[in-house]
Amino acid sequence: MIITDTTDFDIMKAIAALKVPYPKADKINSLVNLDPEELAARLGVLEMEGYIKTKTEADMVGDSLPNGISAAGLTNQGRRALSGPRW
Repeated sequence: MIITDTTDFDIMKAIAALKVPYPKADKINSLVNLDPEELAARLGVLEMEGYIKTKTEADMVGDSLPNGISAAGLTNQGRRALSGPRW
């Protein structure tokens, strides 16, 4: 089976495109245009896989996703994935 869903890659590209260490979740979503619950779930998985590091509403002031994530930034592994053939 071939998986053609590039949403996770698109999320990481959006984080990189915003050019700040931890762009806010609403800014990320303005580029990828997902349901907030789906974005929250995908950010959680990307963090568990080591591609991003998230900040929660306890860490930052502002709006957050349903799971409490308010911002996300790329890790070194995430930056390498964007420059290689990960997807």
